Amino acid sequence: MLAEADGTVPHGSESSMRTSSINNNINPDSSILISKMDKVVIPFSPQVPCAEDGQRMWWAFLASSMVTFFGGLFIILLWRTLKYLWTVCCHCNIKNKEAQKVNNPANNQAADRTAKGPDEKEEAAASEVGWMTSVKDWAGVMISAQTLTGRVLVVLVFALSIGALGIYFIDSSDPIESCPNFYNDFTLQIDMAFNVFFLLYFGLRFIAASDKLWFWLEVNSVVDFFTVPPVFVSVYLNRSWLGLRFLRALRLIQFSEILQFLNILKTSNSIKLVNLCSIFISTWLTAAGFIHLVENSGDPWEDFKNSQTLSYWECVYLLMVTMSTVGYGDVYAKTTLGRLFMVFFILGGLAMFASYVPEIIE
Repeated sequence: MLAEADGTVPHGSESSMRTSSINNNINPDSSILISKMDKVVIPFSPQVPCAEDGQRMWWAFLASSMVTFFGGLFIILLWRTLKYLWTVCCHCNIKNKEAQKVNNPANNQAADRTAKGPDEKEEAAASEVGWMTSVKDWAGVMISAQTLTGRVLVVLVFALSIGALGIYFIDSSDPIESCPNFYNDFTLQIDMAFNVFFLLYFGLRFIAASDKLWFWLEVNSVVDFFTVPPVFVSVYLNRSWLGLRFLRALRLIQFSEILQFLNILKTSNSIKLVNLCSIFISTWLTAAGFIHLVENSGDPWEDFKNSQTLSYWECVYLLMVTMSTVGYGDVYAKTTLGRLFMVFFILGGLAMFASYVPEIIE
């Protein structure tokens, strides 16, 4: 009472008075607004250019990767189907022409005179095939590490992949989905530059590939599908999703090849040992990234309400104790997706160790 008479109000009383005044000004339909605000995931402020409703946009990033992958796969399959049908039709036409020549020998001389004439279409097609072959050969030399330029390019791609993985380690301390400003976020700008280079390198690999379908389904291509398109989406939406960027850790599998290019590994035993360690570390880091994603996001069918806050390195620790079948229980998976993944990861880890036991003994 004395405090009120003197004009000074305690902090708790002031906050309660503000709360009561806000509640008095709320209309009868404000319960709907409050229930909506409980689902807000991403805060909105003038410094953070997010949507005011706080809705998640993870599906846009994932859709960009899925559309790129399945769209390209559909185009490749359609092209191969049309090419096969064209080859079959041309083969049938050739057989029909040969049969007509046998049945009508009087027309052979006229057909020969027609064939001896200049065929500009065939020459244009041959020149086009020669140009495409030269470009394909050049791209193959660039990525095969047979020349000095090719070796530098292969090593540079590996180094930038490790750099992109390092940026992922830095960004893993942020929320799974945030709203950084591209012009103010230095790590996002660097990641964009890296992914532009990865996109150009992907184009070289695609041109040099003899079997486009097999190239589209290999591991390095899948890594690019799920890491490169989301970066461009993040710039367009002014929103970042940590997503599947941990797949860059799969590039560590090529560590032994890079060391061979640099003439560091020369013996077969050292190559096997480094290859074994690189496969183990890349699998470990990739699995930890998936656990980090699903545990910090939650299950979609639970409206993302069963998430828990785990750092990436806590997930690395969790995967280590899980792979070794120790399981202390201090850190554990809470989501259904995380638990299912842990079950398959344990089985896969045991199978991997069993397959590499002979090399370990050797």
